[in-house]
Amino acid sequence: MRGFGMMRHTYCLICLALTTLLGCTAQKPIMSEPAMLETARQQLAAENPGSDAAVILSQALQETQSAPPDKRPDILQRALDQADEARHFSPDLEAPLPDGWPKPSLPNLIRIKSYPSVRAAWVRDSAGNNGQFMTLFRHIQNREIPMTGPVVMGYPVQATDRPAESPDSMAFLYRRLDQDATGQFGRVQVEDDRPLQVVSIGLIGSYREKNFQTAAADLRAWLQVHAEWEPAGPVRVLAYNSPFMFFWKKYSEVQVPVRAAPSPSRSVRPLGEAETK
Repeated sequence: MRGFGMMRHTYCLICLALTTLLGCTAQKPIMSEPAMLETARQQLAAENPGSDAAVILSQALQETQSAPPDKRPDILQRALDQADEARHFSPDLEAPLPDGWPKPSLPNLIRIKSYPSVRAAWVRDSAGNNGQFMTLFRHIQNREIPMTGPVVMGYPVQATDRPAESPDSMAFLYRRLDQDATGQFGRVQVEDDRPLQVVSIGLIGSYREKNFQTAAADLRAWLQVHAEWEPAGPVRVLAYNSPFMFFWKKYSEVQVPVRAAPSPSRSVRPLGEAETK
């Protein structure tokens, strides 16, 4: 009987905890549209202009200006929730980023990102991913250069309506522009890549080519809608994790270099405009 009493007591505690949790969720306050507008503006003012949260809020505030009145509360609430998710998103990174490198973005968020000049060791041949990786790995080992993330995979130039099938180049990034030296080192070309502007989407999951191709197609569809931008180079993939990371925790970004479309009548959006799939 004593054992039965203890089990009953435990069951009651579990029920109480669940009731409390559900009650807290149900009691989440619902803000009015003016209150959400003010909250979004205040949060935007407090954010780093280049952060995911800032571009999500900025895009939502723009969208509400032309949206029907009955759609505005949903737009604002979705943006506030997504901005909060972006603030707390932190992928499992196994190596430091290059100096000045933008933080990885929230998965499935499509946005414009700007990257600074970076010193990169490139292998551009048909050795395949494993051969390119090992060539680069031996290069940084021999020259005592610490590993950083991400590894950059470059794809061949192609028609804009067809995703690439496989990468034809790979780069390891140096932490600083003044680190070691540029030049040709066997199959490795070390150079200072110029600043780059891209439209980017973050992904969580396996580094399968099919996933990258789907993401590249999403970016091309985004570019068709956003005529103020045009492609300025082939697709690239930023792979932030090693083969030893669990596949469901791997993080990557698929990107297309872009430039402002040469149209004097185009409607310019903020550089940090964000959108979800």
